[in-house]
Formats: sequence, structure tokens, C-alpha cells
Amino acid sequence: MYKTLIIEPQEFSLRLLQNYPIWGEGDNDFCCSKTASNGEEALELLNTEHFDLVLTEINLPFLDGLQLLKKIHKDNQPPIIVFISDIVSFSYAREGFIYGVFDYFPKPVSQDSMKDLLARAAKELEKYKNIASQIPSQSKRQSYFSQMQVLHIVNGFISNNINILSEFKELLFKLYVKPNATLVPAPDIVANQFYLDIVDELYSKFEWLTLYLPQDFHKKIDYLVLTKADDYIDFYHRKLTQLYRLFTSLFRTFPDKTLHNVYNYMLLHPEEDLKLKSMADRFYINHTYLSNLFSKKSLDRFSQLVTMIKMKRAEYLFIYEELSIIDVVFHLGYKDVNYFTRIYKTTIGKSPSEYIHSNNTNYSI
Repeated sequence: MYKTLIIEPQEFSLRLLQNYPIWGEGDNDFCCSKTASNGEEALELLNTEHFDLVLTEINLPFLDGLQLLKKIHKDNQPPIIVFISDIVSFSYAREGFIYGVFDYFPKPVSQDSMKDLLARAAKELEKYKNIASQIPSQSKRQSYFSQMQVLHIVNGFISNNINILSEFKELLFKLYVKPNATLVPAPDIVANQFYLDIVDELYSKFEWLTLYLPQDFHKKIDYLVLTKADDYIDFYHRKLTQLYRLFTSLFRTFPDKTLHNVYNYMLLHPEEDLKLKSMADRFYINHTYLSNLFSKKSLDRFSQLVTMIKMKRAEYLFIYEELSIIDVVFHLGYKDVNYFTRIYKTTIGKSPSEYIHSNNTNYSI
């Protein structure tokens, strides 16, 4: 039986949905298992229980429907989310569909429309069941993509070899075009595991990565949208490319152990005071000596490295912590919003407000 959460602040609308004779008892039927009257209450339920279907109003107290949808999407929560709302707006509908909403109904929704919705939702949930049943064993996955292949991709990141991205894509192409039938009942599952093995290896070697892109980001895959082999190949190639660009923008190698230790500390503490004198004091060395080390043994100026670290952390705070520009400026130790904005635009290529807007209305991975 599929569990449904209804999020509705209006008592009349809630009772209308609950009283429709559509909540069955069969194996593939839906039950209305829980209700919530506001976004915060709903989020607490979603964080503690599993639901197969979420029916929600957009205009909610404390946390509106779109904010809730983004949090559900970010945290890889329920796959089937439906808006049933008094708000009838193309912009709301568009943003909802960008973030994976399954359907959008204006109130009052009819009983027949609800029956049709549940029938379609059941079919989509069956897709998930079928995919899960085809997941090959760990031993079979390892016999297709070896640990050596995973390490080869990771080493391509470390050596800043952009050709590794096309090599990865070629490996996936071979998996889909010429799969071993006895080994790969579902190539997309094997591709997913290969990708996650690469991610796990990188995040275990470089713990600072999680401060700039959450590891859970890599676990998201929309099986309802991806249908063809080319879709899956392009999907994983895009995700790996995004990770490669982030990694290579921050990762540096130094011939000097002191520089390595200082820079690694900076990556792990992006919100601290990273000025040259502060780093020199922390490592009990003369700041002039540290400055000379960077000048002689680094391809980047110290100030450039600090700026890149701070701006990449700012991206994380904007998108994954949903902080305001002023709050991010404060977190990163800047005193002037205009100064921060200029540096951000020079480094990232967009102003903070442009970056936030583009990520909130044009979701892509």
C-alpha cells in the first residue's frame, strides 16, 4: 500500500480530499496516512517517515509549497509530489515542474481527477519497484567496472586531465550499447553505481569537498525523466563534469609540505579568517616567509586562492543553506556587501543575485 501525506491548511479542503472514496486497501492502492497544516510540520514528517505521495497546497504557513518542494528535492525525499492549490499561476507551475512536481491541480479538484492522478502515480511508483528489483549484486557490479577503473577516473581529476570526462562517457556508451546480458539486467543501475563509486572515492580522499557540494547531490537521479540510453549517459556525464569543474577549481598540488598543509586547512575552514598573517600565525611561521613560499612555489597568488575558496563556499551557502547575500557576506568574514558582490561577479561570472536566481529557476545537473 502506498502512503500519502496531505499538506493542507484549510480544514474544508482537507476533509474534502480525505472523504473521497478513493483511498483503498489493495496492494497498489493509496492510503491517506498523515496530514499537516503547514510547511514546517510537513517537513518534520518527511524527515522521519517515508511517503510515496505528497499532496500539498502552495500557500502554506512558515514554509510555502515551493520552498518545501525544493527541500524535498534537495534531500532526495518522496518521488511523487502534487500541488493542489488555490494559487493558479504559470510561474508557480513552471517552477514546480522544474523541481520535479508530478502534477498541478487548481482547487477544487474533482473526485475523477483524483482517481486518475492516483492511477498515474501508481504506475510511476511501479517503475521504481522494477528498477530496484533489477539492481545487480555487488560482486556483479565489480566484475563490470573494476576498482582500477574507478581510481583511473579519480586520478584524472587529481591530474587535471579533462580527457577523463570523455573516457568516462565512452565507458558508459559501451555499457549501454554492448551490455553483458548475464551481468547487467539494468545498465542504468550499473552506471549509477559506477558513478557513485567514483564520487565515494573522491569524497573519502578529499574531505573538504563536502563543504562545497553535498555528497547527497550525487545520489539524485530522476528515473521518471530519464528513459533512453543517451539520456542516462548525458545525465552522468553532466554530473561528473560539474564535479570535475568544482574539484579542479579548488584542488592544488604543492612541492612544499608547509604550503600543502596551509592550503588544506584553508579548504577545510573556508569561513575563517584566511588572511596571510592569520595562516602564518596558525602554523607558527613568519608571514613574510609564507608569502615568499607561495610566490616561489605556487602558480596562484595567495589572495587568488583565498578568493576562490570563499566564493565557492558562498555558492554552497546560497544554494544548500539558502542564506541571504548579507548572511553569506557575514559568514565569510567580509564587511562590505558591494565589495563582496564585485569579487563574486569577477570570480564566478555572475552577481550573487543572478547566481541565486539562475539556480532557483533553471534547475540543472
